[in-house]
Amino acid sequence: MTRFFLIRHAAIDGLGDRVAGRMPGVALNAAGREQAARLARRLAGEAIDAIYSSPQLRASETAQTVATVHGLKIQTAEALDEIDFGDWTGKTYEELRALAEWRDFNMLRSSVRVAEGELLLEVQTRIIGLMARLCADHPDGTVALVSHGDPIRLALAHQLGTPIDFILRLEIGPASISAVELHSHGPRVLWINRGLETT
Repeated sequence: MTRFFLIRHAAIDGLGDRVAGRMPGVALNAAGREQAARLARRLAGEAIDAIYSSPQLRASETAQTVATVHGLKIQTAEALDEIDFGDWTGKTYEELRALAEWRDFNMLRSSVRVAEGELLLEVQTRIIGLMARLCADHPDGTVALVSHGDPIRLALAHQLGTPIDFILRLEIGPASISAVELHSHGPRVLWINRGLETT
């Protein structure tokens, strides 16, 4: 059995107002740095064997706070990267709501490709493939994966047997932790979107 902590990066400027996507240099803001520090304190008592991060700066900054506490080196995993939002990268949600393609995407996320970007099934496939490989590398361990809201939703949807079109029913807040165990007989989702309220 391998246990995974699925961690969303902490807060950034423009969160909830625009699609940061894979824009370079998007770092944590002051609130995000505080969230990341609290996240590290919350996980300090957990026996984490390895930590993998999306290549995006905001994710690696979040991962570093946890890695430092555990004396671990961050390993970058492209499979944890944010969705390639293609032409929508950097646009505000107000701008996107005017686009028919955006409305189509949000009506049927399972089969509408992001404009010049990824299909969500591709995103799901890459993150689930990574988790399967890490089960072989850490057969009795605990692994932290620091990623982004939608990739985490897609990973959880797969483990829950939930259609991709329903992923927005899963709330994944900044610096939140979701936990999954992958057993030989199948997955167990332990919790979803555990925040920092009790830290």
